[in-house]
Amino acid sequence: MTGFFNDRGKRINRVCSLIVPCWFVLTVTSLHAESPKVAGFERFFREEAPSAEGGAVLFSELGCANCHGSSAVVAPRRGPKLQDFSKRVNRTWAADFLQRSPGHGLKDGELDDVLAWISTVQGGYKPKRAAYVNAERGSAVYHEAGCVACHEPTPDFLPPGGHGGDVPKDWSGFVELPDFSEKTGLVELAHFLLSPTKYRTDGRMPHIELESPEDAIDLAAHLLDYQDSDPRRAPTVKPWPKAENAAIQRGKSLVEEKNCAACHDLPGLKAAPLKPLSAGVSGRCASLEFDLDQAQESSLAAFLAQPDPTDPTGKITLAALNCYACHDRDGVGGPGVATNPFFAGDEALGDSGRLPPPLTGIGRKLKRDWLETVFAGKKDEGRVRTYVKTQMPRYPGQAEMLAAFLEEIDLKDPGPKPAEVTDLEAGRKLLGTHGGVNCITCHQWDGRKSPGIQAMNIASLDQRLRPSWFREYLLNPASYRPGTLMPPLWPGGQSTVPDVLGGDTEKQIGAIWAFIKNGEGLPHGFPDLSSGEFELKPVDRAIIQRTFLEGVGTKAILVGFPEKIHLAWNADTCRPALLWRGRFFDAYNTWFTRAAPFESPLEEKVYPFPKVAGDAGKKPQFSGYELDAAGNPTFRWKLAGQEFSDRYEAKDGKLIRTWIGGGDSVPDLAAPEGVEAEMVKGEGKGVTVVYSWKK
Repeated sequence: MTGFFNDRGKRINRVCSLIVPCWFVLTVTSLHAESPKVAGFERFFREEAPSAEGGAVLFSELGCANCHGSSAVVAPRRGPKLQDFSKRVNRTWAADFLQRSPGHGLKDGELDDVLAWISTVQGGYKPKRAAYVNAERGSAVYHEAGCVACHEPTPDFLPPGGHGGDVPKDWSGFVELPDFSEKTGLVELAHFLLSPTKYRTDGRMPHIELESPEDAIDLAAHLLDYQDSDPRRAPTVKPWPKAENAAIQRGKSLVEEKNCAACHDLPGLKAAPLKPLSAGVSGRCASLEFDLDQAQESSLAAFLAQPDPTDPTGKITLAALNCYACHDRDGVGGPGVATNPFFAGDEALGDSGRLPPPLTGIGRKLKRDWLETVFAGKKDEGRVRTYVKTQMPRYPGQAEMLAAFLEEIDLKDPGPKPAEVTDLEAGRKLLGTHGGVNCITCHQWDGRKSPGIQAMNIASLDQRLRPSWFREYLLNPASYRPGTLMPPLWPGGQSTVPDVLGGDTEKQIGAIWAFIKNGEGLPHGFPDLSSGEFELKPVDRAIIQRTFLEGVGTKAILVGFPEKIHLAWNADTCRPALLWRGRFFDAYNTWFTRAAPFESPLEEKVYPFPKVAGDAGKKPQFSGYELDAAGNPTFRWKLAGQEFSDRYEAKDGKLIRTWIGGGDSVPDLAAPEGVEAEMVKGEGKGVTVVYSWKK
């Protein structure tokens, strides 16, 4: 950059550098002769004419506002906490980074002193160890949990919505990752990934709620390219040398002198007073040098020329936080060509089932307390789109601030609310499938799954949505999310249900809202499960039912006998899987739920057959089954050119199994724990076994 600006706009023809703290590696990247890269600027402002908006993003994300104030970004850009830094980061990496970062101005001795003081900032660091690690599984976490919204995908990973190798070769707004193998160790990186906002409180590296510590260690292995399965052999952070007290005190003085507390939360140190640029700045900036390119310099000039930086549309703040990597707002942002295929979810819902929702008017869509819940990431409260695999990150330090900001800029005119209607039964009928608008055909209701696709639960919409937005959305769903599967239930504002509330559109929408808010029970159309209407009860003959069964898989074949002895046979392994006695099976979800869940028998006590190792390199081929006059099944399959059969019937409180095999094959007839197996006869290649329960 060849000049600076006095009185927020007048150039001084001297070399200048803007403040860029040493912690910018996750959202800002820069090497000596390169201009810094800020994700939001690169994607939305680099190719545009210089603008105050683009300059505002740079002014915040390059750290200028930390010393000078006047940021238009409502979430301040801060450096990470240095607590336990010496236990989380290798000293050689830290020293090299401070030396190659633009213009820290630390001489060798001063650098050692600063690192000596940093090594004393401790806070009870206790990372958890793991027994096993899998980098390939970590690659799946990296590409599916949401990391690749900001960071470059791995070219050899095959996403569900496309093929690998499509990532553009230019920078494309991705946030570059450091060389983790030089920076940290496996356990230390996993500890950080479990709770990034503990150390990076400004939200630029948000907290993605990993499902388990195993996810964190596997993700760390992927980032470090650690291919061993034993984490005990992985590299760890090397101990820093013990620092002398004199060096520690000199380091503390240097940290205070250079105003490091302007960016970092440092124990016992306070930041120097802000130096507003409006008061005039002359000479060199007291901090870091950067080689800004022409686009960045011009955008900063445009920003500094305006008297009061504001963000009336939210674009500056959302670009700075990189929210646009996942969400679009007013037609801006959303996943790019390179990252879109990595957003996974329930494709039965179309793009709504895998892509994050728009942020257009989000402050007038969601209630403020619910917005705070979403940003804070309160477990089991803020997550309603459970079918979207990419998770909404947590911003606990910014939750209250962002919720208030979005409400302020979006809630200028909330619009009319739904009509006040007291007829709750009208709302119940309209939500249902018996003469209503069929909402529950697609949407879940509390714990009840819909009969069709499993869209979000609508029983609690009143807790999340503002009523005026709800009315507006029902009248024209596509105006909010083009391409949505949600149909226009009142096309052109006209009701399609003339016999409810006189066909009055406003009253019908009001009745639906009233039932969601105050109604009790279920909308019309859900089956009466309490009566056992879909419970299968073998009476005169055996019943066969195929289903997805917990602990068995997607190819379970259930056999229910009138003797109240029941079997689950696995058509994938061609072996019996479970036995149980008593009630058989409820077929409602299997018959009526489009995305059928994994089911369970109607009895809690089940008896799993022991798992046995299959023949190496060989997989049985299921050939189907036959039923005799009493409905008793004979399952057939082939293995290595030989044919096999497995017949079952129940008699006198026992299960009788007849197995016939080819060649010299011998079946594994081990009984489940708690069940006895008795071989009663064997003819030719057949074996008959009787299973009975131990007394």
